[in-house]
Order: sequence, then C-alpha cells, then structure tokens
Amino acid sequence: MAIMEDNISKIKERIDIVDLISGYLKLQKAGINYKANCPFHGEKTPSFYVSPERQIWHCFGCGLGGSAFDFIMQMDGLEFGEALQVLAKRAGIELEKFDRAVTNEKTRLLDITELATRFFKKQLWESKSGQAAVKYLTDRGMSEQSIKDWQLGFAPDAWTGLTEFLTGQGFRDQEIFNAGLNIKRESTSGRSSGYYDRFRSRIIFPVNDLNGQTVGFSGRVFEEAAKAGVTTSTGSLATQSGNVEVVTPAKYINTPQTLIYDKSRVLYGLDKAKGAIRTGDSCLVMEGNVDVIMSHQAGAAQAVASSGTALTDAHLKILKRYTNNLVFCFDQDKAGINATERAITSAIRQDLNVNVVTLDDEINPSTGLRIKDPADYVQKHGAKWAEQAAQTKAIFAFYIESGLKQHDPANPIGKKMIAEKVLPLIKNIRNKIEQSHWLAELALQLKTSELVLRDQLEVTPSEQLAASVPLGRLAEADFADFGLNTLEDCLISLLLLKPDLAKLVGDEPVEQQQALYSAPLMRYIMAFRQYLQPSSTHQASADSSSGGQNGAISYILKQLGEQPGFDPMYLEKLYIQAQEMWKEFDDVHLEREFTLVLGYLRRKHIAAKLAGLELAIKQAERTKDKEIVNGLLTQFQTTAKLLLK
Repeated sequence: MAIMEDNISKIKERIDIVDLISGYLKLQKAGINYKANCPFHGEKTPSFYVSPERQIWHCFGCGLGGSAFDFIMQMDGLEFGEALQVLAKRAGIELEKFDRAVTNEKTRLLDITELATRFFKKQLWESKSGQAAVKYLTDRGMSEQSIKDWQLGFAPDAWTGLTEFLTGQGFRDQEIFNAGLNIKRESTSGRSSGYYDRFRSRIIFPVNDLNGQTVGFSGRVFEEAAKAGVTTSTGSLATQSGNVEVVTPAKYINTPQTLIYDKSRVLYGLDKAKGAIRTGDSCLVMEGNVDVIMSHQAGAAQAVASSGTALTDAHLKILKRYTNNLVFCFDQDKAGINATERAITSAIRQDLNVNVVTLDDEINPSTGLRIKDPADYVQKHGAKWAEQAAQTKAIFAFYIESGLKQHDPANPIGKKMIAEKVLPLIKNIRNKIEQSHWLAELALQLKTSELVLRDQLEVTPSEQLAASVPLGRLAEADFADFGLNTLEDCLISLLLLKPDLAKLVGDEPVEQQQALYSAPLMRYIMAFRQYLQPSSTHQASADSSSGGQNGAISYILKQLGEQPGFDPMYLEKLYIQAQEMWKEFDDVHLEREFTLVLGYLRRKHIAAKLAGLELAIKQAERTKDKEIVNGLLTQFQTTAKLLLK
C-alpha cells in the first residue's frame, strides 16, 4: 500500500494538470486559471475550469471535478489502475509489478495489443512477405521513417501465428479473442473447435487511443495478392482440412468492438495529430489510414480518419475538444460523398465550422490513374499537399457548386433539386448572420427570390440544440445561474479568496451564532480565524510554503480533514469558482460582496430559526403548557431582534 501511495504522489508531482488536459481540450486563459467547454455535458459557455495552482479541475455545469487521475478516468472510461498506468508512463515512472491496482481485464488486453504490435512489426521487417509489403508501401511514396513512426506491421499468411505467439507469452485463447485478435472456429456440431488469427497476409495499422496506447488494429490486404487473387480460408474446419477457394478479400478488416476498443470513439491518428490540430485550430478529416500517414509525412499533421466506421457524433464531440474548425477531404466528383453527409450535418448542428478541400482532377503518372485521395496527391506532389490542404472552401459553397454542376439552375426542377440539397444544411446553422449570408448566396446562384427561399427554409426540418447557462456573479444573477448551491458556499468561497474577510463575521455569543449560522459553517469560520491569528505558527508556515490563499486552503484542509463527512474537493471547487467569479473585484468590492452575502445568510438562518420557533410555540399551545410557551416566546423575540441588526 505504501508503494502504491508513493507512486501516486510521484505521479502527481510530475504531471502538470494543465498540460495533461490541454492534450484533450482547447483551454483558454481565465485569470490565473484556464477554462473550456466541458467535455462531459453539452454547453456553449465554458464552465469547465482548471487550476494550475491547486492542480485540479472542476465543471460548474455538471459538478464533476478532481485530480489528473479523475480526469482521464472520466474522459477515457478507465479504471483507477488503468489511469495509474497511463499517467505513470507519461510521468516516466515504472510501476512495481505487484501493484494490484494495475492488473485487471483491461490492462491484460492492452498488454496483448502491445505484444501483438511488436509481433506484427517484427514480421514486417524480418520476413520475406513483410519486406514485399514494405516495398509496396515505399513504392506508394511512404517513407521508411513513416512506417516506423506509425508502427506499421505485417500479419503473416498463417492460421495461428499470432495466437501461438501470444499463448506462448502466457495469455489464454479467450483473452486473445476478447482483444479481437483471433476468431473461434466452429465445428459442425456448433461448438468451438479452437481459434485462428483474425489478421492474415495483411499490412497492419495499429489504432491508438488518445494516450498512444494501441487498442485495436486495421488490416489492409496486401495489394499484390489482392490483384492476383489469394488462397484464403472460409473460416470452416473443412477449409483447413484442404478445401480452398480463390476469392477477392475485403480491402480492410478491423478489430471488432472490445472492452478497450470502441470504434465510434477512436479516431486514427488523433494521438499524433492533436498537437497540430490545437496549434493550427483546424482538423483534416480523411477516410483512410494511408491518407492520414501520407498527410502527416507531407507536413499536414492535423489529419485524422475514422476507424472502420462512418464519422459519429462521438467522434465530432472528441474533435471539438481541440478545434471548432473541421476540413473534410474528398474528391469533388466522388460518388460516395453521401456517406459523409450525416457527419457534416451533425458537425454543423454542433456549431462546428465545416470546410472541404478538393483534389485536382489529374492523372498520377506513376500509376496511370486519376488522383483520387490525399495519398495519391502526396505521392505525386509531396510537400505541396500541405499547401493544397490549406485551400479550403465552406461546405455550403461546396454543395452549391456541386449542385450547379449536377443540375441546371435555369430549370425549375434543377432549382428545386439544388435547394433541397443545400437548404437542410443552411437550416442547421445556428448563427443567424451566417445563415442569412448563405441563404442570400443560394438565392443569387439560383436567381430566385431570397424571400421565397426563406419561406421554404421555414418548412425544412431541423433539430435544435439546448443552450447552456453561463456563469455569473451574485450581483448579476441568481445563485442557480453560477452553481453555488447555498449562501454558505458563496461565503466560504470568498473567505478562500481573501481570508482576512473572516474578521467581518463578528464575535456574537454562541446562542446568537446558532441562529445566524449552521454548525458546519461555524467550523469553517473558526478555522479561518485560527489561521489569521498572528501568534499562530501554522499561518506563517503555510504562507511560506504555499503562499496566500493556497496556504489558507492547505491549513483548513489539515484542520478539518479528519472530521466525518468532510470532502476536500468541496474547498478546492469553491476556490476555483471564487477566482472566476470575482477575478475583476478589488479588495474594497470583495469586502462589499462579502458583507452582502453575509447579510443574506444571516437573514436566511434567522427566518428559518423563527419558522421553527413558531411551529414549536403552536405545538406547545396545544398542550397548554404556559411555561414552555413563555420560554419559546422569549426565544422568538430575542431571535427576531437579530433581524434589526
């Protein structure tokens, strides 16, 4: 246990939470803190804050928060042991093998995928078939350095090559199956009759999560074999016994859904592209793994691709953490553009700026074929791809131009077809100024009245997104608007920001304090007062080690830490919120705000106390006990006088 705690402490010391979270979200400076749109609930106004001073994060919209461990556990759906592994690797700390927290089913599967990656790489560089695959890739323009950087591999044309290797490393067949790397062979009786490798005679592309851990694979058929036809298994026992057939295999096969691989949430290349996306504030969305690698090789390192599935809403939400600008890359004449339309519509609804980059319609001399994708373009033009990728146009302009090429705008039917294609997209634009611009542009191209198009727009179906509630301050909004659940929370947050305000609370007798404040709040107030005592050694030591408010928090955490029900994150959360709410307030205005809150708080507690006494008086009157009634009346009158102070 001591070893575990020591590892956790070392990791927290070495990991900067701002650097960690900025790898997932686009953080904006907000005073001494950072803010972003929360990735855990839908919002347009940032309520997610990161404190470099306290090394914590908190969202005032959904209430989630905590340390670096809490963030990646929540973001990546990890157990604590998995989070420990990820952060230890990032911090350069080697965990002890007997740390039980790092061994569970997910980590076993991650170990399998890591070993499989090594196996495939070895086969690529050291086998005859693998070298043929390397030649194929380099002939297509991919450099050997890119092949190594992206850890490409090769699956040999063997039934159980990988499975035998992994079982030799101590993993069970079922675990390898759970990692998506082998397939159960069914016998004629319907029962399992062993396992065989999922990937055979294919170039292997490891698929990584955001932390660079391999969670799945994509296998591309070896082109030379595909052209000639290959001898492959149908997956039945009879086939292995000798029955074979020549077939044309699928171009790509992918790891199925597993405990560690969710294809609807994983984007190929994002672990390598996120820095460039964040720096350039734009993301290139492509279709194939080779396209992504070649784009990075040519200098456009902001490229990603979906892994074996259409781009999903979850993919878009992940990308929105890094940028609001998406650039889809496809050929202007491509017939398969319809498959991308749902993702484009969803991106517009999520308030993302959607653009496209098109490829020149020219012949690649090395293949004799028309350039159809970024990989072809890089093969011919190399680094010019980065310039081409920057030549984008808005998706609305792209659809208008495409419609004009496909339909005659002078023909009423042509006008209708173009409008039916473009208006649903325009309908989903949330910004009315931008929507009006594209509506006017469409009217100009169709030579149709803008009023007519606007009427048609009104009957075009569209979905609405809920807006989030922004933060505010006490003087500007109701408490619910900025997340403070009680006046006591507000009071404590101000004390954390400026501990000297505790002197304004007063030294009322105990009986008055019971009417003015709750017992938990009094414990906090007393702790602040003790912290401010000049004779106290704890204030000086706290100030010298942490400084100012940070020292106050550390001291109060220590003073109250052992009390039942005390939550340390409660203070951390309030401190971050105080920094944001009153970042523009000087000492005079902070004191005025504190006095205002204190007055509200006193009146609230007094009113509650009076309501309780009134109920007690009524109950005593029913028993006709004059002595109790008179005593309660005296308490009522004494408490009521406090409202006049």
